Amino acid sequence: MRFQQQQAIPIFPTLIWAHDLPPEEAGPFNDRLAAAIEALIAPRPTLLPGQTWQTHQDLHLRPEFKELVDLILLAARGVLDYLKVDLDGIEITGCWANVNPSGSPHSLHTHPNNYLSGVYYVRTSPGADAIRFVDPRVQARQIAPKVRERNAVNSMDAFVNVPPGRMVLFPAWLQHSVPANSSGHERVSIAFNLMYSDFTQRYARPKWEGIKPRDAQEI
Repeated sequence: MRFQQQQAIPIFPTLIWAHDLPPEEAGPFNDRLAAAIEALIAPRPTLLPGQTWQTHQDLHLRPEFKELVDLILLAARGVLDYLKVDLDGIEITGCWANVNPSGSPHSLHTHPNNYLSGVYYVRTSPGADAIRFVDPRVQARQIAPKVRERNAVNSMDAFVNVPPGRMVLFPAWLQHSVPANSSGHERVSIAFNLMYSDFTQRYARPKWEGIKPRDAQEI
């Protein structure tokens, strides 16, 4: 006796959205963003291996980042349309730049009190061009047999490649981290959060401050 047919039915999917600028536009745009970040944080101390630098979370309020803000909101509206979410509006609640020299990671975390989070990548290179997401299904770790081959349906984490000019959006509750920078160049990214407009005034703003180098173990 044989089955007439077999199918795998995906349920409760966790979606990540990647938006890529055309290379001919991404290069000049990233140069402008990098210059704006340097002007904002100068003079900055020399970052040692394992440290990271984060600006304040108000880049979305600064005119030099308006072009990026427009892209973030365009991408967010596309995500909400895909999800068929019915709401009056969504807005950025925090936006900050990250500068990571060689050896610098970012430990596992989420972004509380927001609906979507995301990162735009200004400078990446091989060895510093990935973001890691962790399987949110706690029960899935109860039994973890040895597998013949790692793939998307039997792994507990997933790595997404992030070349310069890519914007990645994901649910703010999804745990994520950044592997240590194993390249010889700084990784520069701009992270952001988004929340329903009528929820933003009290709850969704970041509860941490930037502008100081932090060692990896403090993150």
